[in-house]
Amino acid sequence: MTYMFPRTLSFVVVVGLAALCTAPGCKMINSLSGNSTEQAADAAPAADPAAAAAAAAPAAEPVAPDHTMTPEAFVQAVAASDLLEINLGTMAMAKAEAPTVKDFGHRMVTNHTAIQVLIRKIAVAQEITLPTEIAADDMAIVTSLEALSGDEFDKAYMAYIADENPKVLAMYRWQYDNCTDPTVKPFAVQTMPIIGTHARLAEALNAEVNKEAIRLAAEQKAAELKAAEEAKAAAAAEAAAAAAKKKPAQKKPPAQKKPAGAP
Repeated sequence: MTYMFPRTLSFVVVVGLAALCTAPGCKMINSLSGNSTEQAADAAPAADPAAAAAAAAPAAEPVAPDHTMTPEAFVQAVAASDLLEINLGTMAMAKAEAPTVKDFGHRMVTNHTAIQVLIRKIAVAQEITLPTEIAADDMAIVTSLEALSGDEFDKAYMAYIADENPKVLAMYRWQYDNCTDPTVKPFAVQTMPIIGTHARLAEALNAEVNKEAIRLAAEQKAAELKAAEEAKAAAAAEAAAAAAKKKPAQKKPPAQKKPAGAP
């Protein structure tokens, strides 16, 4: 992999990300925020790395498999993620029933299209080959969602995105913490708050559209935990009873004979 013009490209990445956040689709979903339509999370990404890390903190603990990867692999993974998110977001704009889900899909298309432009510039400069089609492993969710519409689509789409976005955020976070590439590192640092916003909004929207399913799942989990605890207690009591039956009765010591002449 050849590194070309890192300082110039880094500047292009930062400027491009600032422009990204002024584009349509960077509006907060009002029904979730209750605030003004323009939010700090969608403003130009913070130049201060510490502020960027804080802004990217997800609402839920991120799912964090091993995201160790080279800068080249990260760039390719971002490109693959962009292709999928743009496809699913476009689908949401057409198929979703809830306006908030439609708005979220529009946000994903707008943001990931802009990120796609930046990642392609990095790829050209560093001679990285990017995927041009959605990965075969990702086509299952595409096919599944294509068969749905309305409320069913809303529930399935948001459940998938709420599960997937923290993983994408964790991928960015690893680069934030470990990458030393002079071009890829700034891209990861500056883009991470946007991905963090996606993760938090997806979690909130999923909690809204899948409220009943989440409640039932929580009740089922609580019932399973209770049953497991009761079974554990019953097994312990049974084992204790069995051990008590096997324990031999203690024999009384023989009475001592009195010595002769003792009163």
